[in-house]
Amino acid sequence: MKKYVTALAALSALALAGTANAADLPTKAPMAPAPMVAPPFSWTGIYIGINGGAAWAHEDWVDNTLGPASPISLRPDGGVFGGQLGFRWQWNQLVLGIEGTADWADLRDNVATGAFFDELKVKSLYTVTGQVGWAWDRFLVYAKGGWAGATSEANLTGPVTASNSQTHSGWTVGGGIEYAIWQNLIIGVEYDHFDFNFDPFTAAVSNGGGPWIVSSTSRLTVDQVVGRLSYKFDLFR
Repeated sequence: MKKYVTALAALSALALAGTANAADLPTKAPMAPAPMVAPPFSWTGIYIGINGGAAWAHEDWVDNTLGPASPISLRPDGGVFGGQLGFRWQWNQLVLGIEGTADWADLRDNVATGAFFDELKVKSLYTVTGQVGWAWDRFLVYAKGGWAGATSEANLTGPVTASNSQTHSGWTVGGGIEYAIWQNLIIGVEYDHFDFNFDPFTAAVSNGGGPWIVSSTSRLTVDQVVGRLSYKFDLFR
């Protein structure tokens, strides 16, 4: 009987020692949650925004009013401000898009011709263009080109006055770089070159005398550099 009691006591002591040792072991820390990984940025979506900057133009014509004919070279410059609306689709790093812009312009210059001044103002610029670009996550470099339009006003000032307004059609090419500072807010800078028709004209003068006659017109060219701010509406999210 004593043998059984002694064996049972020994087993109890071993069990208590094992429990104590297990209690002294460090507990395993719970697994940390997997880190959140932000989805890659996509340029796919509809966007709308504003743009503004500086522009400069060039137009040559001949003023036949005073005779002999006076060659005139006008270089209007000033500011532009407006908006853009477009759609882009990204496939891997390739980005394709279409965009429309409409900008108010205040470009002006005048040249003296005797007692008169020939003046040219460019009053608006608007475009419909296609785009092709290459994206590195939130950076995008792109080129664009397509149709462009403009409105202008020519004025004769001096002893008498006259005026002529035109709407022009032509083409544009350009390019830019953009960066998405947040998921939907995009900033960028863009350069554009415009080339427009410019028609000769005859305009009545204020005193009813001989008209203002402008001939031998060149094409009207405009260059601009603008900053852009756009908001993108995500699709397929």
